[in-house]
Amino acid sequence: MRAASGRSSALRPARQWTLSIGLVVLFAALGWSALPHEVTGEASALSFRDNAANGSGIGAPVFVLRDEGSTVRFGNAVLAPGGVIRVGLYDPLDPLLAHATEPVSLPGDPRLLWLLASPRERQALRDATADLALALSQSVLAIMRSPEFVGDYRDRFVQLVRADLRNAWQATRTSGAWQELLHGYEPILRDTAARELRPIIEAHFRGVPMRMLRANALQMIDPFHDTLWNMLPIEEALQAAFQEIRDREIPERAGGRLLEASPTSAFLRVFLEAMGNELAHDTALEDLVGELVFDERFRPYLNVAIARAIDLARIAPRLLVSLHGSTDLNPVAAFVIRTLVSGRSDRVVVFMSPAQRDELIALDPTFVHPLDHLGPS
Repeated sequence: MRAASGRSSALRPARQWTLSIGLVVLFAALGWSALPHEVTGEASALSFRDNAANGSGIGAPVFVLRDEGSTVRFGNAVLAPGGVIRVGLYDPLDPLLAHATEPVSLPGDPRLLWLLASPRERQALRDATADLALALSQSVLAIMRSPEFVGDYRDRFVQLVRADLRNAWQATRTSGAWQELLHGYEPILRDTAARELRPIIEAHFRGVPMRMLRANALQMIDPFHDTLWNMLPIEEALQAAFQEIRDREIPERAGGRLLEASPTSAFLRVFLEAMGNELAHDTALEDLVGELVFDERFRPYLNVAIARAIDLARIAPRLLVSLHGSTDLNPVAAFVIRTLVSGRSDRVVVFMSPAQRDELIALDPTFVHPLDHLGPS
């Protein structure tokens, strides 16, 4: 009997260990099943195409935009071969998807925070930015009109910028951009002269020879006095021609054609690149700007601008990182921070209502790409 009791007490720990291990395995299986898994490979996953993506990647998280504007992560996305975006949802039967029926692709950078912010938050940022721009412009004007700048900096700035401008012009002419500009203008000017200027001049000068003959007949046959030609017919014809040219706005239209011509943009691009290169490599200008920035005499002129910049730096992160008044880090903001840290610029899929989609498209149509539904994957 003592032996049986010993065997029973010896078996009891083994049974307890087996039961404990079984419970641990059961809880681990339940926890594993509750964790998010790879849903893009399931049969219920959806396939979309972003026809305006231009080769951009796609971020893993998929968000749903609630009616009040807050966001929640609702699935995963993966970019399949052929540019197909496969989207798997954690719960395809969630009632939230009954209204959020429109998938769109949005840029996965700080622009995403701006697009998903509420109108009140966007307006607050606009107001703060406008206040900063106004204060900064007023500070710059005050500095440029100040006796300190006029006496110690203005002439040196003008001299350096003038030298850079001259060097940029020489570099532009050496590159052949100026010759190409004149060559590109030639057909436009020739067409304007032939189709618009010549008919006007011919119409007004057609009777000038006879009027000149009548006005100067006596002087031509008078051998006793010096000939003083009466130029009034030519002056009248010129004035009438110039007046008609102004009335028809020929100079304005010709100037518009020249500005819209492709040689103009090509010339400006070359010139601005040359000017930017001169300014960027001008060490004397860099030293002068540094001297101006650290000149304590200009600090009073910048106090208002500095205060507005501090206000914007305080408001912007608070509004964008905690979208719609959330006290926690918004999942969209967390995604944007990760993309900035990783250096990637993948787009992100967001499901929303048709009204929300139209609102974002009206806000900025270039950033909002509605996705084409290709059916189940």
